[in-house]
Amino acid sequence: MRTLTVFTFFVLVTSFVLVNCAQSSKRIRKPVTSIKIIPKNNKHTVGDKLTVDFKTKIKDGSLSKTEFFVDGKSVFTSDKIEGSFEIESHNIEVGTRYLKAVSTLSDGTTGENYTDFLLVSDIIPQKFGYKIIKALPHGSDHFTEGFEIRNGFLYEGTGQEGSSFIYKIDLSNWKVVKEYKLDDKYFGEGITILNDKLYQLTYKTQIGFVRDLKTFELIKTFTYKNAQGWGFTNDGKYLIMSDGTEFLTYLDPETLAEVKRIQVCNQKGVVTNINELEYINGEIWANIWTTDTIVRIDPKTGKIVAEIDLKGLLSSNLTNQKTPADVLNGIAYDNDKNKIYVTGKLWPKLFEIELVKNTK
Repeated sequence: MRTLTVFTFFVLVTSFVLVNCAQSSKRIRKPVTSIKIIPKNNKHTVGDKLTVDFKTKIKDGSLSKTEFFVDGKSVFTSDKIEGSFEIESHNIEVGTRYLKAVSTLSDGTTGENYTDFLLVSDIIPQKFGYKIIKALPHGSDHFTEGFEIRNGFLYEGTGQEGSSFIYKIDLSNWKVVKEYKLDDKYFGEGITILNDKLYQLTYKTQIGFVRDLKTFELIKTFTYKNAQGWGFTNDGKYLIMSDGTEFLTYLDPETLAEVKRIQVCNQKGVVTNINELEYINGEIWANIWTTDTIVRIDPKTGKIVAEIDLKGLLSSNLTNQKTPADVLNGIAYDNDKNKIYVTGKLWPKLFEIELVKNTK
């Protein structure tokens, strides 16, 4: 019995070793292609030609081909062990892009390798200042997170747990005509209006609300994958949200499922801290958190086409108030009258402004 036990143990160990050796051999036999993008600074501008050097290591067998993909789209195929090729970048989206090499041996065994590179905008943004057309009253206790105009009314969503509201404000007299308070556990964030529904994000709970625009009654709640909810707008077809990163996420307004994401870049790199949003004449306008800057984004490319400097907007219009004003945040566009309004968190004023092009 003892002999049988030892023999069984030997067979089991031998089988274990053979299986693992076979698996190890299979892993080793996978071809691996090293990828080097030249120049090596990993930062390139749309329109640049990117030179890619590659070399495939094979343990045994022969190479059938290596195919290269940028964000899933095939850009080059070679049957050589090593070589180089060029990628035309003018049709590649800005942001962090991924180059994948898939090498295939003659017996069908494949191996993959990846590298990434940053593609920045080829546009130098136009520079704008502002002219104040009118200074108007704004609740100094409104921690503004969402700002949107529809049919003669300004809708405002505010934040902070315990004091998050949705307000409906009559543009004829700038008085609040309706309000709704969120449950104290929610920190209200961006709002947007589409098809007579008001959509709202929350800060860190990954929960959003869909409400009837007239009554503010809840239609349904929804969840999103983004770690945080910040700004919200729409292009008439999709909802568009920011989450504090360089990404803008498009959502289907009916299913609330994610449709796509774009990255936002200027000529220097990705732009983060994208906050309150407004869709104006085919562009996405966005506050950049903690700054006095609004950027105008081409939604087709993610490129920043213009920057608006609103430095000093509030300081010359401050009145005495108990709560210090916070950062600029809030863009509303009156499409019927072609008017732009801006404000900030806990600001006692909101402003109708006109853009002034910086000719310097």
